[in-house]
Amino acid sequence: MFPSRIYLSKKTWDRLQYMQTKTRLTPNVIARIAISLSLRDTRTASINDNKPEETHVINRDVLFGDQEKAYEALIRQFCSEQAVKADIQDIIRSLIDGGLHKMGHVKNILGMHTFFSQEF
Repeated sequence: MFPSRIYLSKKTWDRLQYMQTKTRLTPNVIARIAISLSLRDTRTASINDNKPEETHVINRDVLFGDQEKAYEALIRQFCSEQAVKADIQDIIRSLIDGGLHKMGHVKNILGMHTFFSQEF
């Protein structure tokens, strides 16, 4: 079960807010997209278990919305397939950070289309 509060680093939160200014999407939606991008590319899966000094707290309900169970299942499957035994907080933080890195080139909402139009 997911923790009721997710602790994101200040750097991650700042990047989410920066992406919000570029795309006009809320940070929780951007974080969901980031998680999805990280889960899609499992070849580069790595978990950063360093605890952030400054944190921003986001509630599980806000971060995942009504898709909480779907994200939980996807993350648990990811952990099983990749043999990840880290803390769930570290996993979620790492997935968001990895996805935000992949989104670094986005300049506006139109730039987001590349994430949804790629074929596998």
